[in-house]
Amino acid sequence: MLEISNFQAILDINQKINSIKDVKSILKDISHYAGVLLNAEGASILLRNPQTGDLHFEVAFGESSDALQDIVIPKGKGIAGYAAENKKPVIVDNVEQDERFYPEVDAITKLKTRCLVAMPLINKDTTIGVIEVMNPAKGKFDEDDIVILKQFAEQAALAISNALLYKKSRDRAKEMECLYQISNLTNSIYNKKELFNKVLGLLSKIFQSERISIMLINEETGKLYIEAAIGIPDDIISKTENVIYYVEKISNLVLNEGKAIFSNDIEKQGIGKNKRLRYKSRGFISAPIKVQNIPIGVINVSEPKKGVRYTEEMTKLLQTIANQVGQAYQAILSYQERIENEKLKKEIEIMKMIQNALLISNFKDYQNISIYAKMKSAEIVSGDFYDVYKLSPTRVGIAIGDVSGKGLPASLYMAVSRSVIKAYAYNIDRPDEMLKKANEILVDDSRVGMFVTLFYGIVDLEKSILYYSNAGHNLQYIYRTSQNELIPLKSKGIPLGINKKENYDLVEIKLESQDIVICLTDGIVDAINTMGEVFGLERVKKILKNYAATNAHTIVNSIFREIEEWSKNAPQWDDMTIVVVKKP
Repeated sequence: MLEISNFQAILDINQKINSIKDVKSILKDISHYAGVLLNAEGASILLRNPQTGDLHFEVAFGESSDALQDIVIPKGKGIAGYAAENKKPVIVDNVEQDERFYPEVDAITKLKTRCLVAMPLINKDTTIGVIEVMNPAKGKFDEDDIVILKQFAEQAALAISNALLYKKSRDRAKEMECLYQISNLTNSIYNKKELFNKVLGLLSKIFQSERISIMLINEETGKLYIEAAIGIPDDIISKTENVIYYVEKISNLVLNEGKAIFSNDIEKQGIGKNKRLRYKSRGFISAPIKVQNIPIGVINVSEPKKGVRYTEEMTKLLQTIANQVGQAYQAILSYQERIENEKLKKEIEIMKMIQNALLISNFKDYQNISIYAKMKSAEIVSGDFYDVYKLSPTRVGIAIGDVSGKGLPASLYMAVSRSVIKAYAYNIDRPDEMLKKANEILVDDSRVGMFVTLFYGIVDLEKSILYYSNAGHNLQYIYRTSQNELIPLKSKGIPLGINKKENYDLVEIKLESQDIVICLTDGIVDAINTMGEVFGLERVKKILKNYAATNAHTIVNSIFREIEEWSKNAPQWDDMTIVVVKKP
């Protein structure tokens, strides 16, 4: 007969399990308390694979065992499978007379199951698993036990779901951090050995495994060899090429199929490992490294630490990392080839192509306003940059910047700066706040003392207002056609990448019809001719007056043409960039 104390016990237990976030701890406690509530010998918990519907043992009689997780109950099979699929409890008075019973669990736990009750764990009408309680002290389970267990299972399902969600979020955060770190390595290291060793160190921590290796195909022999490894003795590394070629199955399988695999018992799955490599455990993950979709090697992860089991999610993560390694490896090979064949000149030419591809050149999308921009580098690559953002049908963002220094280092930092600024421009409405957020990121990335000056403005066509902020860039202007006047756009703020806590002014100015917003870098006004004379702002103003009735495209090209004719054969000492926005 049910008593109030039964339900009070459930409430007390629920408070305990809901205060725990660790999945394993929750599962053990639920298993323990389920047995206590029904005065039974013990309980097992099986969780359901949402993709396949299969059930996997997680805890049996309050104990978590690696061997248990190798037992898979196919969808709808067994006593637990029936309860899960039909979403209703099942009582079996004598398991020996029920052909659905799985005796493997008894063999692992060294206990004897006589009778059991299986209760589905359901949260939001979705079955997430099953609780099986075994061997009650009174001999058999009855309907009162069903009522108690059902109440407990409802709360247990909620606690498990919350813990799994928390774990998923935490794991996702770790994955993102991992990918960020790997990305930083692959984007900053051009030495193959150094890159691979640092990647292996991260992988060992991420996957909590003691043996990690990167294997590449020897182009001459067609055999796999270990390029870098953690946890493999040197005498094995030196012999791997021949050994792997003849008897290794896993890496060859991954290369041939071009996709990652994982197992927590390689031998049981019939994918043998080489005994001469002296593996201690049966867990293994392997993912192909590809260059232009062609496998050129593998990353192997094995020897998991105690309690760690490889999963499909871990395999997907390793494949993502392997893709990054492949891209980085391809970049390293290209870099070395360029250095060997064409030295620095060839590399800089390629960087110029990349830089030009980043700069917007098609302004046809801007129907309600005339916009055009152009850049001319002093060297093959530039530290100047510009960008235009279509923030909404009535709001256009314009950016113009100049990275400290020149040449390849400046162009690389420019690419980083431009990406950060563009990302925040589409998510932050105010120029001052956008500069503040971009500055916080660039301070962290400015490890070599570089910085960037930037003017960023938003033209609101509906309100006829220009909102702008300036991070240490030279003065920008509005040319007021009606008055033949250059209006300076004044604003305070130091360059990005220097002081993380810097704040920037926000200024707004009303735009009149035919106003021309002209943004330029100092390479325009500071251009010199063969006589050493500076081009100057007054010449820019004169050009604006002469071409004010035309469009932005004509104005920009006219300024560049005038500078070219004026300077003649004088060398260009600085990058030159112009962005023009003309209001209808």
